[in-house]
Amino acid sequence: MMMFWIFLAVDMFTLGIIYAVYGGNRKYSEGMLMGVHMPESAAESEEVTAFMEKYRKRTKRFYLWNVLVGSLICLLNFWYISVFILVWSLWIVEMAAGAVALVYRTHRKLYDLKVERGWTGSSGSHILAAVDTRTSTQSGKMGVSSWWHGLFCALILMPCILPGVRTYLAVSDDGWVFLLCALAVSLTFGILHAVILRMRNKVYSENSELNLEVNRMQKNAWSWSLVGCSLMNAIAYLFVAGYMDAGTWIPAWVYVVYIILESAPAVFLIAGIFYVRYKKEQILACNENPLYIDDDVYWKNGWYSNPHDKRLIVQDWVCPWNYTTNMAKPVGKICLAGGIIVTAACLVLAVVLLMKFELTPVEMAVGQERIEITSGYSDMTICYDEIRDIELLNRLPEDDYRKINGGDTADMLVGKFKGKETGKCWLYLYTEYTPILKISTDGGPVYVNSKDEDETKKWKNEIEKNQSTETCPDAGKKNQL
Repeated sequence: MMMFWIFLAVDMFTLGIIYAVYGGNRKYSEGMLMGVHMPESAAESEEVTAFMEKYRKRTKRFYLWNVLVGSLICLLNFWYISVFILVWSLWIVEMAAGAVALVYRTHRKLYDLKVERGWTGSSGSHILAAVDTRTSTQSGKMGVSSWWHGLFCALILMPCILPGVRTYLAVSDDGWVFLLCALAVSLTFGILHAVILRMRNKVYSENSELNLEVNRMQKNAWSWSLVGCSLMNAIAYLFVAGYMDAGTWIPAWVYVVYIILESAPAVFLIAGIFYVRYKKEQILACNENPLYIDDDVYWKNGWYSNPHDKRLIVQDWVCPWNYTTNMAKPVGKICLAGGIIVTAACLVLAVVLLMKFELTPVEMAVGQERIEITSGYSDMTICYDEIRDIELLNRLPEDDYRKINGGDTADMLVGKFKGKETGKCWLYLYTEYTPILKISTDGGPVYVNSKDEDETKKWKNEIEKNQSTETCPDAGKKNQL
């Protein structure tokens, strides 16, 4: 049930973001309608008004349809998770591709209409391919330095000097997950920060002071937003690291606080978006000499393709806080292809692994020298001289188990886990079936069962019959999860 509500909330949140970026009302602004430069009189003509009304109706139908389909797909959570992820992934691709195609197709039709009608320019503006030299020379000289993110990375690494933190990293895999994720997030924010600062300043007016004011405001706002994001990421990690030093078990409430702190960057980004939009409109309201560059021919297909532009990354027409690559450059095509391939590969891999996890049964082969446990996630070999005790349990011991490396669904628990009292353990369990066979080893207990009660009991009898003092040289090679 929890997975249903989580994915339903994620679906609605994702749809809301995509709608805000691609499906919002398209108004005539800065001499453009749907990214196409035209006079205001043309944008208000009956022909264009009727065309835009059809676009709004199609957009409304598209998003309502996806709200319904996305909600229904979440019901598959009550069946196989792997099947749900497969169908959900296909829906995400359809929704994203459909949203982009709807906007780009409308943009192209509006561009073709502009060319056919001979509309050039915007009322009261000049159309030229020129830049404000004073404004362009200030590119890269505005905003807060991106080196602040290096300081945050240093803060994240500082707890490593504490003996308690080093001990936790040595004995707990999740410690390294926290550390590496924190560093990766700060570095990502730092790279994004550096890219934004080096973006070419945009010209809005014949007034250089106004151009500088708008560009300085945008880069300052984005700089502080990204610095705030990186700072909250560092604070979140330092908070968890404080409990690493306190012991080898992190309480559940610490995870909750960590998630809340790591969610704060989204607040900074959203606040930055609305602030930039508000301030930009406020500043440009005083623009008495607007200057628009009619580069529609390079955007006619929806994406930017200008072989004469040296820039690789440019501001997108769809959303002012989005950036896109120049598809006339080979690197731009490589970035797009790489993004598609990596995304598709991740989706396919996730579906394949989940299907293997859910559809491959847990089995145990009891041999003369060793026990081999196989499952859809990982395999394990245990030699008889490693076994300290073996017993049948009516249920899994009461404890707070955390997944370290493995799979966890409503029906199965497979992989390496950690219990507050139990410590490191391995679970190969069907959650609704008993009894459970507990095999105590020097490396921690192993809990395993079968859907067939008699088979689990048979495993125990065979192990007790075959136990000996013999060793097997390959023991432990498959036990690293």
